[in-house]
Amino acid sequence: MSINSCPDCGASKLVSQYDRGQVVCTNCGLVVDQVIDLGPETRCYDSDESSSRARSGAPVTTLRPDMGLSTKISTSRIDAKGQRIAPSMINRMRRLRWLNSRTNKSEIRNLRIALRILKQVGGNFDLSQDILETASLYYRKALKARLIRGRSIRSMITAAMYLATRSHGLPLTIKDLEENSEVDRKLIARCFRVYVKDLNVQVASLDAAKIIAKISAGLELTPATQNRALTILNEAKAAKLTMGKSPVSISAACVYIASIQTGERRTQQQVAEISNTTPVTLRNRFKEIVKMLEYSDINIKRGAAATPVYFSTPWQKR
Repeated sequence: MSINSCPDCGASKLVSQYDRGQVVCTNCGLVVDQVIDLGPETRCYDSDESSSRARSGAPVTTLRPDMGLSTKISTSRIDAKGQRIAPSMINRMRRLRWLNSRTNKSEIRNLRIALRILKQVGGNFDLSQDILETASLYYRKALKARLIRGRSIRSMITAAMYLATRSHGLPLTIKDLEENSEVDRKLIARCFRVYVKDLNVQVASLDAAKIIAKISAGLELTPATQNRALTILNEAKAAKLTMGKSPVSISAACVYIASIQTGERRTQQQVAEISNTTPVTLRNRFKEIVKMLEYSDINIKRGAAATPVYFSTPWQKR
């Protein structure tokens, strides 16, 4: 339904801003409606140019073995003109369909298995389409460089997924992948080093701030405790306590200290389970940060007094 006048001031001077997708009233500045451009992104000046730029079919994607450009022979017994196909032609088309499925390259068969595993494991973590496509691109490069030979398809595609999450800044650890991909973490790390060494991939380090957000969500901590953990992390970075340490262990220690200071205390075992680290490592990082930053308000109680106290968030009903 088209709008001819502004519902606020009643003016009829409406302007369509296609770059913003809005219909704006020039009198009062009210956004009256939204504009959705369904046309092509290219400009055509004649019929020949329009026909040459016409497109059809599904978009190209790296999540399909053939990039979505495969040839499919229909099983219908009626041709494009609506006439029935002769029995001899039906047998011939059946033979062509069988040959089309049997003449695929070994790389296509390999990609079918790998991408099936990629979608299965990626679905467990609810990964985005961009991360899955990045992982498939890394695996295709390794397959083209013949790095898959002698190695498990599942381990290589899992390592490619871990590499893709690191590239997109997602705080996903090797232990998380180990639990959902049925691949040992040592094997994932070994295949990960193959990508980095042989394909010269530059890997960014894990962001400790994002790991803190992940741990806080798993422990159901309030935003106040999460912000306090980020403050402790910045102080630890300023004191150069994070150099040579795992970002996961540093983040877990910051969350543990913040939970004690804000009164939302969680046990070391709870924090270690959520962050996929060990209580011993958490305890060592905790002692280092408390000693170097001189936190005098840290009082760890044991026994019955050490029971965690769960506070509801401000938007929850008490």
